[in-house]
Amino acid sequence: MGLKSHSIEKLGEPFLFADEMVFVVPRGGSTTIRKSEFKILFVLKGAIEHEIDPLGEPRPLQTGDILVTSGFRYHKYINPDKNKAAQLHVMRLFIDAKAMRKCDEKRVRRPELNFSDFVHHYFNRTIQFKSGIDSEITEHLNALRRESDERNPGYRHRARSLCTDLVVAMARKIGTGAQPILAIEKPGTSHVIATAKEYILKNLASELTLGEIAWHTGKGEEHLARLFKRETGQTVFDFVREMRINEAKTYLLDSTLSLTKVADLCGFGSLSFFSRSFKAIIGMSPSQYRQHVQTSVTPGPKR
Repeated sequence: MGLKSHSIEKLGEPFLFADEMVFVVPRGGSTTIRKSEFKILFVLKGAIEHEIDPLGEPRPLQTGDILVTSGFRYHKYINPDKNKAAQLHVMRLFIDAKAMRKCDEKRVRRPELNFSDFVHHYFNRTIQFKSGIDSEITEHLNALRRESDERNPGYRHRARSLCTDLVVAMARKIGTGAQPILAIEKPGTSHVIATAKEYILKNLASELTLGEIAWHTGKGEEHLARLFKRETGQTVFDFVREMRINEAKTYLLDSTLSLTKVADLCGFGSLSFFSRSFKAIIGMSPSQYRQHVQTSVTPGPKR
């Protein structure tokens, strides 16, 4: 059984739609999917094992991983824990398999001129990026969720653009080798900002200080603060707050978690501070947001 939310359809070739899915595999059980689909899974929360036709034996699939499936005979999600059910929360991006088959038939493909050719060139096989969700991809996913939440004029066009950004960011991780590799950033300002963001994202539940973040970038506090503001348009702690709020949105989908627990998991010092911060950014309280999302959530198949 699964719950689907934040769905945006009719994105245009080569994309079909994007959504979020929370699904559960019973304790000691498994779920097998035999409908071959071209999709990209971004694992936001959870840990499970999975077995997919091109990859052979079972392997872990956990928070931070990205999985690209370009066609398979079966895909099995396995919960080895005999004591409790396993929950996996993913954002999914579905690619038009027909568009990919058209690319197969072409004598000449031009990845830098045709985006369907680009997707086919880099992702026409099953790939698993271990810990592939970095700060750049996190920002794109959060922006995609915002477009689904707010649905302002042009939201589908913006969502399509964000899906394109996600695919390009992933392609740059692959390079020219047969196996996916992590992107290697050149030293410089962008590297400093990326390092700061990576550290923040890994430590959202902790009490972060500017000195601690700066130390991990190898820069002084004032220097980092100036660079961060200049390059992102945000202060360091504007970014921290935004990322904590986005993390809270994920936790709020789980109705078993109290608001106090969500505040604690996201690094807010108190429930009142969490509630004020959430309302200032989202425009509604955490409880109102939870109710809003639950009313828009629909049962969905475990694709």
